[in-house]
Parts: sequence; C-alpha cells; structure tokens
Amino acid sequence: MNKRPSKKLFGGKLSQTRSLRTRLMLGNMVITILAITGMGYYVYYRAQQANTFLTTQLDQNVQQQAREKLTAASSEQSIYLDNFFLSIRRDITTLGAALGKMLSQTTETGYWDAAQSLSLLPSGSLDNSNNEPASVFIPQNTPLTDSLALELNTARQIDFIVPPLLEANPDVVAIYFGGTSGETIYYPNIDLANIVPPDFDVTKRPWFVKATPAQNPERKAVWSDPYLDAALHGLVITSSTPIYDDRGNFRGVTAMDIQLNRITEIVADIQVGETGYAFLIDKNMRLIAMPLNGYQDLGILPEALPLGETLDQTKVTAQVSPEFWGLMADMADGKSGLATISIGGSERFIVYQPIPEVGYSLAIIVPTQELLADAIAANEQIAQGTRRTVVVSIFLSIAILAAALLATLGIGNRLTRPLVALTQTAEEISGGNINVEAKVGERGEIGTLAQAFNAMTARLRDMIENLETRVAERTSNIERRAILLQTAAEVGHSVASTRDINALLTQTTHLISQRFGFYHVGIFLLDERGEFAVLQAANSEGGRRMLERGHKLRVGQTGIVGYVTAQGQARIALDVGDDAVFFDNPDLPQTRSEMALPLIASGATLGAIDVQSEKSGAFGEEDIATLQVMADQIAIAIENARLFTEGQAALESARRAYGEVSRKGWRQWLDEKAEIGYFISSADKVTPASPATDDPGFAQAVQSGQAVRAEDGATVFVPLRVRGEAIGALRLAKPPEEKWSDEELALTNTLAGQLGAALESARLYEETASRAERERTVTEITTKIRGATDPQTMLETAMEELRQILGVEDIRIRSLVPQKDKETGEDRVDQTV
Repeated sequence: MNKRPSKKLFGGKLSQTRSLRTRLMLGNMVITILAITGMGYYVYYRAQQANTFLTTQLDQNVQQQAREKLTAASSEQSIYLDNFFLSIRRDITTLGAALGKMLSQTTETGYWDAAQSLSLLPSGSLDNSNNEPASVFIPQNTPLTDSLALELNTARQIDFIVPPLLEANPDVVAIYFGGTSGETIYYPNIDLANIVPPDFDVTKRPWFVKATPAQNPERKAVWSDPYLDAALHGLVITSSTPIYDDRGNFRGVTAMDIQLNRITEIVADIQVGETGYAFLIDKNMRLIAMPLNGYQDLGILPEALPLGETLDQTKVTAQVSPEFWGLMADMADGKSGLATISIGGSERFIVYQPIPEVGYSLAIIVPTQELLADAIAANEQIAQGTRRTVVVSIFLSIAILAAALLATLGIGNRLTRPLVALTQTAEEISGGNINVEAKVGERGEIGTLAQAFNAMTARLRDMIENLETRVAERTSNIERRAILLQTAAEVGHSVASTRDINALLTQTTHLISQRFGFYHVGIFLLDERGEFAVLQAANSEGGRRMLERGHKLRVGQTGIVGYVTAQGQARIALDVGDDAVFFDNPDLPQTRSEMALPLIASGATLGAIDVQSEKSGAFGEEDIATLQVMADQIAIAIENARLFTEGQAALESARRAYGEVSRKGWRQWLDEKAEIGYFISSADKVTPASPATDDPGFAQAVQSGQAVRAEDGATVFVPLRVRGEAIGALRLAKPPEEKWSDEELALTNTLAGQLGAALESARLYEETASRAERERTVTEITTKIRGATDPQTMLETAMEELRQILGVEDIRIRSLVPQKDKETGEDRVDQTV
C-alpha cells in the first residue's frame, strides 16, 4: 500500500529547485558586478594615481615657486635695506675723508675764530653762540690752546658741507665731530653746552671708542647698537668713522645719527600675500622694526615689546612652534634660509636674509595657504573632475547591470523550464502521490536527472512499504532492552543498600522475579573449599524446598550453574536438544528456559544467579550483556555485605578487647590510689572530698550506669563512664528550691562523657610516661653494665644501680652451678655466694 511521505523529505530540495532561476540570475549578476567593480576599481585606482601624481607635482611646483618668490622678495628687500645703510656709510666716510684733509692743512682761513667765538661758561666749559650752524663744546678743565683753536677753526669749514648733507638726508638727525682733546662740533646747533654736563668727555662715548685705532684698526666706518634717542627721534643708530691726517695721526671721530623711522616704514610696507608681514632684528635679537599685524600675529602688545627691546619667548603669547626660536638664533648669527613653522595652529612660511652692513636680519612670514592658493584651486578642480568621472562611471555601470539582468532573465527561463516541470512532480510526491513519474522530455543532464528521480521514487515506494514493520520490530527490541536496563539498575540500587547478606540474597531473588517476571530465581554461593555451589536464596516454592534440604551442585560438573561457577561465563539453556537434560528437576517442573550468570567480584567467582522461565526460548544473547550488569552489581553488593559483616565482627572484637584492657587498667590504677574525690562550692575553691561527704547516690550511679536524682530533686549523681565501664560519679547540687530539668541532665551526661574521655586520656598518658621511665632506667643500667668488660665489675655495677633505684640495703647475687653426684649420677646444685 502507498503511504504519504513527510513533506520534509522534499521540502528543502523543492525550495532549492524553485530558487534555481534566481540563483542563476544572482550568479550572473555577481559575476557581472565583480567584473564591473574590478574594472571600475582598476580605472579608479589608476585615475587616483594619476591625480595624486599630478597633484604632487603641482604642489611641488607651486611650493617651489612660492619659496622662490619669498626668497626673491626677501633678497630684494634686504638688498634695499643694505644699500640704505651702505649709502649712509659712504656719506660718513666721505665726510670723514674731507675733514681729515682739512685737518692735514691747518691754516688760518678767517672764516671762524675760536678765540673770539667761544665764551667761558660759569661751569668752566666753553660754548659758542646758538645762532651759528653748529654747536661747539669744550669741557671744563680743557684749556683752549693755540693748537686746539687752530684745529677748531679748520674743522669749522665743514659748515659748508654738513648743513646741505642734513637737508638732503632727512633720516640723518645729527652729524658731529669729536676731537682727541675732548672738543665737540655738533650739527645742527642744539646748544650742546646746556644739554651735556660740564665735564662731558666725548672720547668716552661708545661711538667714539668703537672707532678708535685700538678697536678699529681697519679705519673703516662702524655702527653702534640701536638706541632710543633722548631728543625724541625714536630709535636711532649711529655710524662713526675715524679721522686721520695725511701723516696718519688719529685726530678724532666724526659720526652721524640716523633715525630708523624710515626703516620701520620700509619694513611695514613689505607684504607678501594678503596677510604676510616682515620684521627686522639685530644680532642681539633686538627688535628694529615690526608692523602692527606682526605684533598681533605673535600675540605681543606693542607697549610690552617696544622697538629696541629683545624679542624672547616670555613676550610672545601666541602658540609658536619651537623651530621659530631656532630660526631667530640663525637670524642673529647672520644666516639666511626658508622654513615652515606653526603660529597659532596655522602653518606659515618664514624666509630670512641678513643685512650685512649693520648686522641686521630681515624676516618675512606669510601663511602657506596664501602662497599655495593656486595649488589648492587646481587640486579642487582635479577633485571635481574626478567626482564627475566617478558619477558617469556609476551610471554607466548601472546601465550595464540592467542589460546583464535582462539577458540573465531570458537565459535563466530557458534553462530552468525543464526543472520547473520536475519540481512540480516532486511537489506532487511530497503531497503524497508517490505513483507519479517525471516526464523525460529531453536528453542531457536534465533528462538523466528525471530518470534518476523516477528510479528514486520507485525505491521510495518499496522502502515505505517495509519501513513500518522494521521500525516496529526495532522499537520493540529497544523498549525491551531499556526495560531490562532500567530494572537491572533498580535491582542493583535496592540490593546495594542492604548490609545483611542473608536478607540481601533473599531480597535480590524476589526483586529479580518481580521486576522481570521470571518463574524461578535462585542464588548459589561457593562453599569455603570451592567444590560446591550451595543454594542460599530462592523465591519459588520449589526453591524453598531445595533450601530446606540444603541443595548444592558440584562446581564444573552439575547443571549450568556448575558450568558457570567453574568457567566464570554466563550460559543459556533452552528446552531443545542437549540443553533439555538440565530441566529434569522435580522441584521446578515448569521450567522451559534457563540462564545462569556468574557472580564475580574483585576477579573471583562468588557464585551464580540461576534464572528460569516457563517460556521456551525466553533468553537471548543480548539478555546476557544486559543482565550481567545487574549480576555484577549483586556480586559487589554480596562482597560488600560480607566484608561489612566481617568488619563489624572484627570491630566488635577489638572494642571488647580494648574495653577489657581499659577496665583492668582502671582497676589497677584505682587500687594503687587512695580514694579520690573533690568538692567545689559556690566560692569557686576546689578541695579534696572527705569520707564524710560520701553519699549513697554515688554507688547507685556507678552500679546503674545512669544519672540518679536524689529525693529532694536538687541533687543528681552522674556516672563517669570509660569504654562503657563506670569508674566514678559526679554529684551536682542546686539550691533546695531549684530542680534539675531534662535538658540540664542531658547536658550533664554529655559533660560527664567528655570528662570520662579526658580521664582515660590522662590515665593512658600517666601509664605511658611510667612505662617510658622504666624503660629509660633499664636502658641506663644496661648501658653502664655493657660499658665494663670484667664480669666482676659488671656485677658490682648492677648491684649498685639496683640499690640506688630500689632503695634497699642488702643485695646478694648467687650463682647455681649444677654438678654430677658421684653416688647417684644425678645433677645437684652447688650454691656459691
């Protein structure tokens, strides 16, 4: 007959068949997507590489141009500033040369007469009129000698040179000459005598000292450090040159004060980019020029760092990278260079060039983004072009994917049409119609698949027809074995809790019979010699009769029990063939099958379990494996019960022997001691008990071994027991109005038991200590005796030690030597002291 197969048999495969077209489409789409993606990635990767290369080249070129632009701007401005100071040096050098020629030809010209034009001031210094072009000053204590007057008359001829020079150079605020005698000629006339002290010594001024032969052997123009002019001309620098006559004599120094306001304006007008700026420092890092935006960029207040002050880190509040201060040191050393620094978190270019003429250094700072704006714009254009290309590529890829999807759909429908028909056939089979067959419409793999499917359906029909029968048989066998295993476990658990071997064997036979439904169950155990298997327990009526007459079977000879106990292997006997001879037992006439299982524990055969059934062929080989587990558990339980019984007997014997030894020890100890007793009152003082305190309750408690209450109920006597033997008693008394409760009696019994154990331990300790002392004494005497080699000395040593230990006064040793009696021939003892 036809059965409805489970839908699970084909469900998974049907779903896979139904999705084949989808999977084909997905597969083709995945391949197309991978191809497009791979090609797109390659194109995109190559485009990115090209863009990166172009961008890098562009950045490098723009940066190179920016650096060249910065370098050119700084070089141009530094050259301009250097030329400015160089022109000043040429002017002062020319004026010095002209004055030197004049002083080489000191002749009276009649232009100016020092003797008539100079007047003595109250302070002692000499001064001229304020209406003259120049101020002439001679300090006090310097006399106007003829040579000095001649020198001044000659030097005043520069009145025709200096005023036009001052007018032509607005940056020059003063030109003056200082002679070696201390005289000073100062242009313009500022009434110098009222400005300087009377003892003003021009030869001690820094600009004069710096130009003297000692410090300027090259005789060239020198520059002073910048300083703030007292005449409110701002930051001023002085250029001085030595004056030598034709004979090479040093005659003095002429100098020129130049205000640096124009330099500040020049530096402030230097601008590269939108926010770039320049600043100027000298070799000591003093600030010469700085525009306002430079102060702001560095976070400096102009009043905190005026011109002429040193530029250091303490005055800069902006976050400046450490490289900035290293570059400042390079500028002070007269070096040139270009670097990138960070100011306020923004990246800047800094280029610096020295001003060789005065030892200054010009720096230009400009944000990098301003100089690299062209590169940034070009990079943005490249990025936009790349994005446009990517967008066009995406739309093109989508179009290719759509075309591939349509092509895949057509090809998938053509390929999966036969499979759809085969799928429908499979669905009918999964619905229960296993007689349907697939149509083989074409050759090839799909046709072969249809044929194989039809063959599989035919085998499925045959399989379903026989499946239920086989399943039922296997299920029955499995259930029977499970029942056997469960029952064996229950029997083993039940017998394992029994310690009495006789009760164990009887209980086991009834349990096996009840759980398994066997007709007869008997347990045989080997006798002490191992010759016979003796029946020890049985559950059936016939088995009880065999027990009454002491039924036994010779090992290895009688029945399957004899075989099993001899071989240690299970055996089954059936009611057919040679096995039928085993069933000739008048006590068990209904037996048709028999099985014997050996009882083995610790590798030794203890006996056997004999199981008999009224059914023929009731036992199989698989039953042996199942029931042998139960037999092993029973054997272990029997062995455990036997060992437990033997152990209990040995324990009881040892307890009785130790109790007897303890009783003898206590009797001896009490015989050696006087009557012992102690008394304690509420004063917490323990005193020995006198015989007058004896009470009959002591004897009653000791004789009965139980606590005894006195008639008043306030006194109890509790025995002290050691190993079950009463050795004394406790008398506990309360005030007359109080009675002893059961809980208090239980507590006193417990305490008495603990006290008895403690007394036993103390007695044993005392006995052990006494024995150890005796052994020590014997050892000492023996050692002393063995220390002598002479017998006489040995005897004397022994007698002396015994006298000291035993405390006796007289010790004698006699030797008894047996001799033959000459008359009778018998041995007699001759006593010698």
